[in-house]
Amino acid sequence: MLNAPIILASWILVGPPLPIFVAMMIVILGLISALRFRLTHKTIALLCVMGLMVIQSIVVVFITHFQLWDPIPHPDVIGTAAWLGQELFGLDFRLAEVGIPAAIFVGAYSELVQSRLNLSHAFPNLRFYDQTDDLALTVKRLATAANIQCPELCLVDGGAPCAFTIRSKGKFTIALSIGLLESFDKSEVEACLAHEIAHIKNRDFALRTMVTMARIALFAKILSYFIETALYRTQELLADKTAASLIGGPSPLISALTKLQETSVVDETSIGNAICFFHAKKGAFELLSKHPSLSTRIRMLKEMETPQKA
Repeated sequence: MLNAPIILASWILVGPPLPIFVAMMIVILGLISALRFRLTHKTIALLCVMGLMVIQSIVVVFITHFQLWDPIPHPDVIGTAAWLGQELFGLDFRLAEVGIPAAIFVGAYSELVQSRLNLSHAFPNLRFYDQTDDLALTVKRLATAANIQCPELCLVDGGAPCAFTIRSKGKFTIALSIGLLESFDKSEVEACLAHEIAHIKNRDFALRTMVTMARIALFAKILSYFIETALYRTQELLADKTAASLIGGPSPLISALTKLQETSVVDETSIGNAICFFHAKKGAFELLSKHPSLSTRIRMLKEMETPQKA
């Protein structure tokens, strides 16, 4: 028998009380995403959980508008639980009517406006410089290995080592800070470039747009925030893995990440809407960080390196 606390907890996490099949699917997919499966499987599982939650919100709006179903509680649910279930269903409908249009607007703005700005307008707080010939050749070689269109490259005025990828005028641009070039050797710089190339190859911009839209549509559901950051962290690890395959091994990337552990980096808020090569939050805050900790990334890369030494 359902009771009021269970109904309330269910709504806070994922929405209205769920049919048992959908609830079981979310639990199974959540376990897959939490266990040591392939990173791509984790991404798919997390996207499926988010997708089920979004579909649920759409269904709530659809059936309420067209009066296809009256949310009468199960006969076993009586008293406070019945009242709470009906109230939360109505609240979910009202929130979905706000969240879903907002998500569509944000997605359209990202694709039609934000991604078409030039660098100076998109990031007025940063100063950009032209690339060097040797870096341009490295990017071209990595893009060819990744079988993607070669992105543009520029340098950023800054003493802290960082690299990030942005969409400008509908094209991808990789930016490296002057501090990164001064702090890292040639192989480590190549590893950072390979990591950013991997984000483009793995279509992370499209994935992040989708996930951000889903989280906005589900803004009242706590689980959506944890799923969004978990997806970001998973894609960062996948980018590291892809980068290691592009440069023939994880050693240069391990070296670069180790150096990042020993230095401060640019504050993420100064970059804005970009996929960045940043330090992550530590401790409990890591669950809400969009980047895995550097120690987690290094550990995964060392696990890749072990079979090569055997």
